[in-house]
Amino acid sequence: MRSNTLAVAAKLTSLAVAMALLSGCETTNSIPYKASTENVLTIQSKLKEQGKQLRLGEISLAAGVNESPVCRLNGPIRVNPGKTPTQYIQSAFQEELFMAGVYSLDSNNIVSGQVTELSFSSVSPASWSISMQVSSNNSSGYSVTVNYPFDTSWTAYSACKNVADAYGPAVQMLIKEVVNNPGFDALIQ
Repeated sequence: MRSNTLAVAAKLTSLAVAMALLSGCETTNSIPYKASTENVLTIQSKLKEQGKQLRLGEISLAAGVNESPVCRLNGPIRVNPGKTPTQYIQSAFQEELFMAGVYSLDSNNIVSGQVTELSFSSVSPASWSISMQVSSNNSSGYSVTVNYPFDTSWTAYSACKNVADAYGPAVQMLIKEVVNNPGFDALIQ
């Protein structure tokens, strides 16, 4: 009887150790941001041809929005090593403006944003949902929302890697919505 109890206890201990090893957290990083040619051309056509420049203010996070989402208990999604999702959006937007030749630290036109939604689904249909309120010192601005779909996977690691990899294209789509909005011209005088 005692050997049976010890055998069951040993099996349960082995099972617990195996489960702990298999369920450990993994941090998933995305690929670096790449400026969108379409966004750069749109910004150039709206601002550069008119001789307008701007600088980017802060891209902040609205109260209650989670900036460290966890994917399938696999660990947090890191959109870029060392950057929060809002810092990533700010760097991406700045890169697009710089590539368009309209970014100036001396500009009186200061465009800012506040991320009001930042969420994803890693199960089918997988997608990123990002909403942002955009404003400037010249205009109270407007809101944009994107829902960027992407492929998912059955395994947690692959699905969460897809979530991280899809963040860059989702941000490209967000910036596209910002610069194509009819209110964009009112942000810059």
